[in-house]
Amino acid sequence: MLLLKVALRPWRLAPYSQLFSSFAVAFLLLLAGLLFWIQQGLNPVLTRLEQEQVITAYVNTSVPQTDENKIVDQIQVALGSHAERVDIKLVQADQFVEQIKQTYPDLGHELEDLGPETSAIVPRYVSISGLMIDSALDKIRSIPGIESADSSRDRNRSVIGAFVTLRWVAKILSTGLCLALLTGLIHLARTNSYIHRDAVSLLRLLGGDGFQLQLPGILSGACVGAIGGVLALGGWLSAGMWLSSEVKHLSPVLRSMPAANPYHGMVLLILGVAIGLMAGMIGNLARPARGSGALGYKES
Repeated sequence: MLLLKVALRPWRLAPYSQLFSSFAVAFLLLLAGLLFWIQQGLNPVLTRLEQEQVITAYVNTSVPQTDENKIVDQIQVALGSHAERVDIKLVQADQFVEQIKQTYPDLGHELEDLGPETSAIVPRYVSISGLMIDSALDKIRSIPGIESADSSRDRNRSVIGAFVTLRWVAKILSTGLCLALLTGLIHLARTNSYIHRDAVSLLRLLGGDGFQLQLPGILSGACVGAIGGVLALGGWLSAGMWLSSEVKHLSPVLRSMPAANPYHGMVLLILGVAIGLMAGMIGNLARPARGSGALGYKES
């Protein structure tokens, strides 16, 4: 109990600095947690953008209509286990003309007026859309009866590069915030060590060992970190989760990001206590020597 009273002495002598530090810890923890969620949440988005594509495989004009279903089956075999995650659709010439008529009715009527020549001009193709591996395009091109095949994968290159950069920026900023938080708490612990100086000297005279002499500084730092962690937990459960849901609605691509978990707030609480303990232990290294004054010089 005596050690706890000594640890809480900075709260009695300088309550506003301790309280302000706790709010600063909460704000930095909340911001670091949001950046970490963005960093981790972009992983499934990048995976989807890298693997999702639309392949258009054009059927050779020499292939009879009776063999079209065989080509579709061969595409499913070529995709292997990934065939369950894709949508394969065979588009006939008349279906293609109907799609053209919805957007360009005059062009669609002109194609219909060609009569039997329509099948020779309008292509037959197989549309494959979904999550596929890198070699899917080459495998489809090698299927007999496929004249050519194009993929839409390259259209997402710029978006993927932007998200990769954003993920690295979020990682660097979250790491920098944690270092700044630790540095601030270390300076606070060094300040508290001067407040603990007289009480620690009394504990030394009473026969306290090295751990007991360090415990007030450690508990003082842990107290600031714990209060900041509790505030960060409350902020995450309210503003943090609301803000994460707003981020997901910024773009349809971001909707595949996982929802913010309330347990992330508990991680912020644990992180606040851990950083407070670490700062308290490091701050003990700067405790003034026995018999030193307020500025650290030995008194005569």
